[in-house]
Amino acid sequence: MRTRLLGEDTELNAVDQARREARLLGQMEHQGEAPTRIVSQLNEQLSGAQGPEFKRMLARELKPQLDRLAGQVDQATTENRRKIAAFISRAAHMAGSENAATFDKMLAETASAEARHLAAFPGTGVAGRVAELQAALRCAASPAYRATLVEKSRGHIERLARDAIRLPTNQFHDVLVLFLGTSEALGRVACNTMSKAFLAGALGAGSADAAGKLVRALGPALLEAPEGGNWAVRLMLNLAESGKHDVAAALGQCLQDIVQKARERCGPMLGAVQMAVDKGELLERSQKLDGHVSTLAELMPMCALLLAARNVVPGGGNGPLVTEALVAVASLDAVGATDNGQRLLRQTLIAEELGEPSFLGIVPVATRPLGHPRILQSLAESGLAAAHYRNGGSLFVQRVARQVFRALSGVVLARSQKGESEEARRLLGSALCQHAALYGMNQEGGQLAAELLERLRANPEPEQAPRVLEELDGVARTHLSPYRTGHVESLRALVMALAERDPLAAPRSAGTRRRVGAAPVMKAMEMERTFIVQAKKLQAEREAARAEKKAAAKPSPAKVPSAKDSAEKVPAKAPSAKAPSAKAPSAKAPEMAPEVPPAEPPPPAAKKPMDDERWREGTNARHLERTHVFQMMQRQPRKQDPGEETAPSPIEPPAPGIPRFRG
Repeated sequence: MRTRLLGEDTELNAVDQARREARLLGQMEHQGEAPTRIVSQLNEQLSGAQGPEFKRMLARELKPQLDRLAGQVDQATTENRRKIAAFISRAAHMAGSENAATFDKMLAETASAEARHLAAFPGTGVAGRVAELQAALRCAASPAYRATLVEKSRGHIERLARDAIRLPTNQFHDVLVLFLGTSEALGRVACNTMSKAFLAGALGAGSADAAGKLVRALGPALLEAPEGGNWAVRLMLNLAESGKHDVAAALGQCLQDIVQKARERCGPMLGAVQMAVDKGELLERSQKLDGHVSTLAELMPMCALLLAARNVVPGGGNGPLVTEALVAVASLDAVGATDNGQRLLRQTLIAEELGEPSFLGIVPVATRPLGHPRILQSLAESGLAAAHYRNGGSLFVQRVARQVFRALSGVVLARSQKGESEEARRLLGSALCQHAALYGMNQEGGQLAAELLERLRANPEPEQAPRVLEELDGVARTHLSPYRTGHVESLRALVMALAERDPLAAPRSAGTRRRVGAAPVMKAMEMERTFIVQAKKLQAEREAARAEKKAAAKPSPAKVPSAKDSAEKVPAKAPSAKAPSAKAPSAKAPEMAPEVPPAEPPPPAAKKPMDDERWREGTNARHLERTHVFQMMQRQPRKQDPGEETAPSPIEPPAPGIPRFRG
């Protein structure tokens, strides 16, 4: 890290910088600053271009202080407590998984205090209390915080479900929609915990028709909030595990109908996107599909979960529910080409970086059953291109991989341009290692590919893109995927985007390549250093121009001969010949020639600019002030003409009390 001091760069190593920042936070605690202000300052210290050594040292230095602050969380207000949860979650993410233990106690105490608040929250009915639970879970993005909060709130969730099942049908529908929306923010463990707590409260209320009421209300609610499909599948699996197979089968039939409706809503547009022959046609068709595909895109994680649990799903692995889920997953390449699909893929990759499993892992596994004749017939009846799934589904996997890594390029470049280099590196490595099978490599090959692309991201050069693709191809030959699917060509969009450091260099939602040439953002210290260099360059150019002007104004000795040289060149009889010329003034003057108007002076030559004005672009008020001062210092006083009269300066009368001096 560099700190600018009096125009020079002073080196500070990461250890000293981390200790200095830790002392600053310690001083804030001794001065009585609120925990919210302290953790906010911690976020500012961790954000930016600090390296892993700085973050590791700072986390180690701050652990005792954060453990002390954990005891003060219970005294904070609800708003400040949720701010603390958000700040600590983000700090734990920026510090990395290797330093997560520093923030565990703070997150656990914050979640416990929030659970006590939820248990005592009066609310305005069941819907108001569920909305408060949803706000508490969404305030922080840490999976550990959310899992702890759900575990501590099991009793509260049971009471909410017990009160909700007694509500009228329309009110129960609204509560289920809130529960489905709340489950979207949960990981695998927390989602399963909340489903068990909900079933314990809803089915343990003593109502004979509680299970039927739940099944009838869940279908319309899931159509309104399809992002909660994983929670619905967890309800079905927990019902089957507890022995309620009839209720689980009814719920499975409900899920099958919802997936079929979402797929039929897209109609033949899915196959049209798959069969697009050029980028223009792909753009047009994907934009048309985007208006109908939102529900199907949000149901993709639910379908992948059904495939992963196909052996315990009602109807078995060859049942209609699993078949419907498989056909839905087969349309992922067309869904990923739309804006809704790209948004889903970005959220999935970010969740994977935080440690949560995603539905993308099912893609290489699903290629084999997709090639079965019975499934191929279902795909053809659905309007999908059945040829993409033959021969091991290699073409399908390549198309899915192209959309996945196109979504990855946007997030990685956004973090790089914001200065979050470490976060960009972590996300890039996470995606390439976990989804190496999508581009034809095993786990070891994925790590090598991540190292290659990280070097390209750190030093982007457009000329290096072909070389990197060749090296990736060589790695793929020696580290083949066990699924024998995927190809390195799927990484081309990601490689080009990293090489040019331009997110628009990668194909957009419709696959078109739009190059804008965005320049990297210049930081304040770099801009100031550039200003000093350019100012010195400008001063040197101006001095050189002045010297050249003075040299041009002086008469050259070669052009103006001296009197001595002229005398030497005159012959011996020159004096007698020049004698009459000495008396020429007394001779009669010749007649005056007619007066001719003077010729117009030639137009002034175009003045060359003394400096390159391009460096002035994008400057701020401080830069303009410095430039003005510099120009005023270089300004010369105006020379007065000999015939110009100078007006006498008025004599101001002296101020009262000041004597007038004469002489």
